[in-house]
Amino acid sequence: MATVLENVLAVVVTYHPDAGLDRRLEALRGQVGSVLVVDNGSPNIGDIEAMARAAGCRLIANAANLGVAAALNAAARVALAEGFEWLASFDQDSLAPPGALAGLIELYAAHPWRKSIAVLAMSHRDRATGRDYHRSGDILEETGAWRSVRTTITSGALTRCEAFRALGLFDERLFIDGVDHDFCLRCRGAGWRVIESRGQVMDHSLGAISRRRLLWGSVACSNHSALRRYYITRNTLELSLRHLRHDPVWCLRAAGNLLVDSLVVVLLEEDRQAKLGAILQGTWHFVLRRFGPRLPEPRAMGSCAPA
Repeated sequence: MATVLENVLAVVVTYHPDAGLDRRLEALRGQVGSVLVVDNGSPNIGDIEAMARAAGCRLIANAANLGVAAALNAAARVALAEGFEWLASFDQDSLAPPGALAGLIELYAAHPWRKSIAVLAMSHRDRATGRDYHRSGDILEETGAWRSVRTTITSGALTRCEAFRALGLFDERLFIDGVDHDFCLRCRGAGWRVIESRGQVMDHSLGAISRRRLLWGSVACSNHSALRRYYITRNTLELSLRHLRHDPVWCLRAAGNLLVDSLVVVLLEEDRQAKLGAILQGTWHFVLRRFGPRLPEPRAMGSCAPA
């Protein structure tokens, strides 16, 4: 019989999910004490409500898109109020492998650093390329069973509710991109650790990856929308500044990768004009300290790009 973790609340954040959500909710519901779906204003909310109900999950239906951070925080508040020890977070397209969360808890129980672990996550593999998510320098220490990392993504991660009590919740001003990395960097800056399991691996998508040929080889294009390019630019710059003092390696690498990726976008991807405008606007809003959802610029003041 599968182990059900009664001390874990799982959250799935949805926004226009596909019909396979029901299968993914059922796979998750059998592993934890409770599953909470937080929807960010999807037009097919009736379908989402039916899928959640059929899988035995609770639902919070936001009237509009409040962002990933706000959705995660809604679940974190429920976890804290109801006495759960862990919050497990998943994207709407993530399928939790059978027994994966129980495996994470077993790793935690045996881990020599368990008292200082804030985030315990599955390892991630890109669906399109099969490659590990982490770049060189992201891994601080590793054994055959686990690795200590600078940051990890929220999908497939367990976060200790004690860390929320100590550090606060996710930063809703970031809205979407970088929410998970910011929280991990905050944890590590306060002396907590971020650990990934080598035994539990989850496939995940980093955009619609394609490769373009160049003279010296090929380059990977993520093909994110112009809207995502805005958030990626603004929030990467913000995190690079915010955490520079306690993790300069992560911050300098993130800023360098942002520059390279932005050049790839404007030279090789489709819809370049809109994406360039979004990159410029994201940079300008970082300078202005303008956060939250992307809003149209007032016409009287000019605009870097259409919203």
